[in-house]
Amino acid sequence: MRPLAARLALFAASPIVGLALAEAIFRLFSFEFDPMLRVEFGWPKPEIREKLYLTDPDLFWVPKHYRERLEAMKTGRPDIVFLGDSCTEFGSYPRWFRERIEAEHPGLELAVEKLGVAGWTSYQGLEQLKRDVLPLRPRVVSFYFGWNDHWVGFGLDDRAVHAMRPDGLPIVGRLRIVQLFFRIRLAWLADHRVERPRRVSPEDFRSNLRTMARLTREMGAVPLMLTAPTSHEFGREPRYLVERWLTDLRDLVPLHQRYVSIVREVAVKDEIPLCDLAADFAALPQADLTYRYFKRDGMHLVREGYEKLAEFLYACFQREPELRRVWTRAVSAGG
Repeated sequence: MRPLAARLALFAASPIVGLALAEAIFRLFSFEFDPMLRVEFGWPKPEIREKLYLTDPDLFWVPKHYRERLEAMKTGRPDIVFLGDSCTEFGSYPRWFRERIEAEHPGLELAVEKLGVAGWTSYQGLEQLKRDVLPLRPRVVSFYFGWNDHWVGFGLDDRAVHAMRPDGLPIVGRLRIVQLFFRIRLAWLADHRVERPRRVSPEDFRSNLRTMARLTREMGAVPLMLTAPTSHEFGREPRYLVERWLTDLRDLVPLHQRYVSIVREVAVKDEIPLCDLAADFAALPQADLTYRYFKRDGMHLVREGYEKLAEFLYACFQREPELRRVWTRAVSAGG
């Protein structure tokens, strides 16, 4: 019986030994695969993320000086924090908005911060809010999401990508064999893009917005929803978007309107202040949208466009009682 038991033990141990040997070989040749750096989205591409951003276990990527900025914000309580994607990170509307207020109230110093990050969806915005923003105890938090949420993913939605992070799989996720499995799976998904998922589904987009608003209120701050304006016209969509963002260019206008409608729906249902920038800009002449306010991509604004956005935002603060109270408190504090 002993020889049989020994053979059985050897048979059972063989796969373990083989896996251990394979793991040693992968490590010897420095094989490593980080899904956070390799999963593709519309923007930024992996090589751009590596150049401009740092990998973050919860947020996928953050600007290189992101953590230092958070530390600096802890020295005081922000009046307003603007969250969002590239329209916020690269947008100048928070500055124009602050300057508009300070021009109306000489001597007032309003603490306005923007923490938007290019390429982010509401999924990352929610994670950021919970981990980084709520501890700052801001008085108002605005949410400007939608564009990246409805773009298609590499083959996984944002929630699934987050689940693949090494920190989400203690020990196992750090094994090179497991990382090889992820790499093979992602390569397979890249070759089978027949039904690429939205980065954030409409249902998850709605849930993310509602959760962000609820958590903000529970912290004692005022949530503010912004709809994403555009200059896109049906039949004149930017053709480059079909390369990495959409599977059918004809989906662009109705798809974006669907996500804009969700923002409006959440704001009404949960009684959240809404600055309907999409409607405000849509009421302007199409020629102004195309040639005066927006860049050629129809999503990002030029300087004059962001000044106009700040004007609409200022009107929202004047119109909304909750926002006006925060404004009044800041004005009183400033003398």
